Amino acid sequence: MQKDLIIKRICLVAVSLCLTMAMAAQAANVEIEWLKPEKYQDIRSGAESQKSYQERVIAALTGYFKEAAAEILPADQTLYLKITDVDLAGDVEYFFTSFPMGVRVMRDIYFPSIEFNYELRDAGGKVLKNGEENIKDMGYMFSGMAYINNPPFDYEKRMIDDWFRKNFR
Repeated sequence: MQKDLIIKRICLVAVSLCLTMAMAAQAANVEIEWLKPEKYQDIRSGAESQKSYQERVIAALTGYFKEAAAEILPADQTLYLKITDVDLAGDVEYFFTSFPMGVRVMRDIYFPSIEFNYELRDAGGKVLKNGEENIKDMGYMFSGMAYINNPPFDYEKRMIDDWFRKNFR
């Protein structure tokens, strides 16, 4: 009985891996160049080292762009992005002089934005669409999103998803 359960679990894991690999193989290619992230308007850390925080932000946003492209763009297309500026939702504020760590505070005036240039090309390298974008969500505080159990940089993720839906559907 237990042996059958183990075999079923192994088969379930194998099927899941095959489906994941098939989806990844069919996903559009996304190439992102982050231009001078140290000069971006706001990728400031509060309590974490600036370098590791910046790396975490870039990794998360890269993942969000790739995830959105995989859902919408055909596999034979490549999206090239050059990110020129990022301003995360909220702002780091310092409340006490004796407490050197800052805290990211969300207020409606600190809305998220991402500036970038993009080119979408087909398999032969022909440019299908291109442009310069400054996506922002000035009403991010009024979206009705729950503030608990959201993934990191969720406001930025939603903004990226919206841009893909508006431009590539």
